[in-house]
Amino acid sequence: MQVYSEEEKIEEFSRKKSSTKNLIKFYLMPGWRNPEFSAREYQIEKIKSKRRLFRRLLTPLTLVGFLMVLIVAFIAVYAPWLTELTLENVTPPLYPGEAAFQPPSPEHPLGTTQYGWDILGRLLWGARTTLQAAVFPVAISIGGGILFGTISGYFGGWVDTIIMRVCDIFLSLPMLIIVIVLAPLVGKNLYSVLGIYGVLFIPFNIRFMRSLVLQVKQNDYVRAAISSGGDKFRVMFKHIFPNTISPIIISFFGAMGITVIGLAGLAFIGLGDPRVANWGADIMYAQGHFNTPGASLWPGLFIGITAIGCILIGDGLRDALDPRLHI
Repeated sequence: MQVYSEEEKIEEFSRKKSSTKNLIKFYLMPGWRNPEFSAREYQIEKIKSKRRLFRRLLTPLTLVGFLMVLIVAFIAVYAPWLTELTLENVTPPLYPGEAAFQPPSPEHPLGTTQYGWDILGRLLWGARTTLQAAVFPVAISIGGGILFGTISGYFGGWVDTIIMRVCDIFLSLPMLIIVIVLAPLVGKNLYSVLGIYGVLFIPFNIRFMRSLVLQVKQNDYVRAAISSGGDKFRVMFKHIFPNTISPIIISFFGAMGITVIGLAGLAFIGLGDPRVANWGADIMYAQGHFNTPGASLWPGLFIGITAIGCILIGDGLRDALDPRLHI
C-alpha cells in the first residue's frame, strides 16, 4: 500500500481541484481553453510544421538544385587541394608557354585554353569567382532594397513618393548598358564591377520589398503595435520585416542564378577582372576555336549548373514557404 506524505497529499488535492475548475469553465464558458493544453498543442503543431516544411523541401528538383550548388561550393572551397596549379598559374601575367587549345592529355585532362592555360585549373579556380559574383552583388541589392523598401512602405506620404520616383528614374534606364559604361571607368577590379552591379539593381528590390511591407502593414498585430505607440523602427524591423523574410529568401536564390549569367556575360565581352579565373572569360577566349570544343563547353556547362541550381533552390523554397500554395 502506497503511503503519501503531507506535501504530496496537498499537491494531489490542488491538482484535482484545478481539474474540477477547468471542467466547470469548459462547460460554462464558451470558447475557453485550458492554458496548459493550449501550450502543449502549440508545441506539437510547431514540431509538425517543421516536419511539413522539411518534407516540402525534399522534392526531386530541389534536391538536384542543392546538389548542383553544393558541387560548385565544394570545388570553390577545395580548389587548392583538387589541383596542383595555383591561381597565378592560370591567370595573367603568367603564361605557361604551352600550346593554346590543346586536346586533353595526361598533363592537361581537359586540354588547354588561350595562352596554354589549363582548362581544368581555370574551371576549379573560377568556381570561387562565380560564387562571389553570385552572392556579393545580390547581398548589396537585396540589403539596400530591404532598408529603403521597408522605410518607403511603412512611412508612405512624401517619403514614399521621393523613394519611388528615384526608383522610377533608375528603372527607366538600361542597367546592363550602364554597367558596361561604368565598369571601365572604375577599373576592371572584380569587386568594383560587382559593387556597381549590386547598387544599380537596388531599385528593383525596393519596389518588391515595398509591396511586401504594404501587405504586412495591414495585419492586426502591426496595427496594434502602432496604436500602442511602439517605436517606428522597432515596428518596421521587429514586426514587419520578419514576416517578409520568406519571399526575400526565395528572391535571393533566384537573383543569384540571374546574376551568375549576367556577370558571365560581362566577362564574355571583356569587362571581367583578368587577375581572377572567370568562366565567362574562358568562353570569350574559346570563341571561333571549334577544333577544341571543350574550351567553351566546360565553362558554359558549369555556368549552367550554378545558375540552374540556384533557381531550383529558389523554386523549392517558394513551394515550401509560401502558405498560399498549401491552402
